[in-house]
Amino acid sequence: MRVHTPAPCGSKEAVPSLRIDLTHYADKHADVAKKKVLILGGGLSALSAGIHLLQEGGDQKFEVKILCMEHRLGGKAASWRLPDGRFMEVGFHAVFGYYRAIQQLLARAGRPVDNPQYFTPNDGVHLMYEGGARAVNRLDIPSGPLDVPALFDSGFVGYQGMSFTEKLAAAKWMATIGARLLLTQVDPKVDEHSFTAYCVDSGLDIELTKKSWFRYVLDLAFNYPAPGSAYVGMYGFQRLMGPDNSTVHYLNGGLSDIIIRPITQLYTQLGGSIEFCTKVTRIRLDPTNKQVTELGTRAMATVTPIPGEPDHVSPTPIGGSYALTEYPVGDPAPGAGAAEQLRSLGPDFDHVLSTLPLDSLWTLLRTTPDFEKAVLDVPNLRRISKLRSVASLSLRVWFPQPVMPSDYTTVVMGAPQPAATLIDYKNRVSEITQSAWGSVVEFEGQEGLHGRLSDLEIVSELLTKFEDLPFVDSTKVNVSHVLNQTNGHKWEFRRNTAQHMRYLLMEPGHFKYRPVQTDRFYANLTLAGDWMNGSQPTASMEAATRTGRVAANLLRDTEGLPDAIA
Repeated sequence: MRVHTPAPCGSKEAVPSLRIDLTHYADKHADVAKKKVLILGGGLSALSAGIHLLQEGGDQKFEVKILCMEHRLGGKAASWRLPDGRFMEVGFHAVFGYYRAIQQLLARAGRPVDNPQYFTPNDGVHLMYEGGARAVNRLDIPSGPLDVPALFDSGFVGYQGMSFTEKLAAAKWMATIGARLLLTQVDPKVDEHSFTAYCVDSGLDIELTKKSWFRYVLDLAFNYPAPGSAYVGMYGFQRLMGPDNSTVHYLNGGLSDIIIRPITQLYTQLGGSIEFCTKVTRIRLDPTNKQVTELGTRAMATVTPIPGEPDHVSPTPIGGSYALTEYPVGDPAPGAGAAEQLRSLGPDFDHVLSTLPLDSLWTLLRTTPDFEKAVLDVPNLRRISKLRSVASLSLRVWFPQPVMPSDYTTVVMGAPQPAATLIDYKNRVSEITQSAWGSVVEFEGQEGLHGRLSDLEIVSELLTKFEDLPFVDSTKVNVSHVLNQTNGHKWEFRRNTAQHMRYLLMEPGHFKYRPVQTDRFYANLTLAGDWMNGSQPTASMEAATRTGRVAANLLRDTEGLPDAIA
């Protein structure tokens, strides 16, 4: 199915960087058949790869098709509307100041982060909840490691939940080990230790590692209760330090509305096509000739395009699940009796670009004949089996009355598990601010130690812990009314247990198992995704966008094209 859409924002002026003279490419290659590229997946990695493949002469060299396995594009960065118009998302998302690649792509798609219609900044304010003190600290990220006043005023002196002695100890450690780590590139060997163990070994009091100011990075990285990589933690702090980098651009609406739809329009404007609800069932790797020779696919639910919305189609509901593991209720399932379609090297594809997440790719690789030789004998593929993933949780509750302070316009970090972050969209998203709802609270975290609990048990625990927080108006929170959706309360819960919805668990030492994009044992198989070994080590929209661009440049190089513009 090919999707045709108008230019983003109704004008070609929204993407001036694409208005390039391509006649020299067209004349030179008019008699050369385009190389067919199949992109597996439907998230930001896939869209980024497709856009960067097709731009600047790429449309003269490549015919690109995305095989999307859901009825909407976006993957873990998607939103959707409930029957009554409320929007729901896989989880909370934001664009950090140092997310340069996704910012550039959004600007080209007509969604610059400095446009208040689409984004609102946090003005550098970060809210940190300290459980021991039952207090929320307002922290400003220093503009650099040597920004001593900010470091001490917002980081130690005014921090509730630490004694004077503890503050002195933390300041002493920061002035020596902490400052050195923030000023210099982190030794890769540090990654072989947990963030906590490394800091304690270098002189930080172990009691201080239990504070939210220390632990919140690990929680936000979906890593609780496992220790996190020191490299990931220090990378984040290094990038945040700076007047622009510490700014967080919150979406002023749903993910698909603000991010996925305009980027999809850009992709289809460049000539890319999309085939929705197409499950990739198996792959055949030829270890002798070093090529992917065949893909098996199966049509999923019958889908109908929604006019003007290329990122979303209406599925015909079919019972069951099409993932190899549990799949979230409400998404499309396989068409009854749908036959497997074989796609072969040559007539159907020349290149396969996989943007599948960790678990999905590993499952697919295991379907190839001669698995030991084709996969286990290939170091860059064999290492994937050593990586682990974690299921994220996202709960959204609509309250008829305000339950959080109106000045809490940014995320509260360090909340009790299993949801480490909270945000009241009533204070931030225009659509909700102008509605009759009192508060619309998003809870985000991951299963961690709660994996054996039922959905209802997790929701109940989240609400009970939320009601007990000191900044929450407990007189306006009735857990029973919420759970039963009575007295004007609503809630939606998403437990992302499906293999393609899980996040990479960033354990100490995990970097050596993450695939390197440039190491392609199979000449026509290229990998991308936020779990790859790239320049952005955290699971994020930025990492997805960057790895998609890198994958596109690898294929462009095979056809003699220059690297895609950022």
